[in-house]
Amino acid sequence: MILQIERRWNREPGWFATLAPDVRLSLLADFRMDFEDDKTRSAKSHAAKRARFDMIMSKRRNQGAM
Repeated sequence: MILQIERRWNREPGWFATLAPDVRLSLLADFRMDFEDDKTRSAKSHAAKRARFDMIMSKRRNQGAM
């Protein structure tokens, strides 16, 4: 994805890494809004929520809560 952003801005590889963190975050968000459709965005959101839920449940099991 980073190479695509660099290509989109007509920059050399590695340019993205030289930017300030807040600028990088803005460019990533802009790229995702332009190129991800609603279905992909929804699937990624669901996968992230499921991973967080599984992590919490795993910690609870390891602590003897269940």
